[in-house]
Amino acid sequence: MIEFSLVRPDATEKDIERFCHIVKENNFATACVNPVNVSLTAELLKGTNIDISASIGFPFGSHIPEVKVLEAKRAIEMGATQIDMVINIGALKSGKNEIVFKDIKAVVDVSGNAPVKVILENGFLNDEEKVRGCRMARDAGASFVKTSTGVESKYLLQRGSESVGAKVKDIKLMKKVAGEKMRVKASGRIYTLDFALELIKAGADRVGTSKGPQLIREFKERFGDSIQI
Repeated sequence: MIEFSLVRPDATEKDIERFCHIVKENNFATACVNPVNVSLTAELLKGTNIDISASIGFPFGSHIPEVKVLEAKRAIEMGATQIDMVINIGALKSGKNEIVFKDIKAVVDVSGNAPVKVILENGFLNDEEKVRGCRMARDAGASFVKTSTGVESKYLLQRGSESVGAKVKDIKLMKKVAGEKMRVKASGRIYTLDFALELIKAGADRVGTSKGPQLIREFKERFGDSIQI
């Protein structure tokens, strides 16, 4: 259920080693890293059932499609078992549906059996754009649609916007569009167990956070070890 991430640009090898130790210790569903750290992560998690997801077109989604395709292809070759890709946000907001669809489809196609999670970056979108983005991700064959990168927050907060990170209302909206064909991942500013549980109740199938250990500790304190999140 919980996907633990370390996508800071300054993450060192030591940081990745500590990160992977925490991932194994807590048995997180997925370790999410930048493509440059996939090989080391795969080596450190070898022999586990933990998935490794590479962040593609991260964090702004403004890479040209050929670059996203190459990133995804190489990440999988290096050991990634899942892909988290950022859509072309500007194209979506401009109504360039064909560009957005082809961008997603190209990554889905090159990823083969590796599930692709499409990051909409909801803080920049209105509800109509969120629905349109979900539909294109679904129709392109993506396995998940995801709320945000978590990186957008500082830009939106500087503008005075409060539409940052995961929102319960967005999860409900995305789940409605996703239906049975696609799952929903909540990500962005998920710092407490109560909020994570709210998102799950609203329909989130996965929760992505950099605060995974804290959520696990709080969960065990509240519910014990008999139930897993």
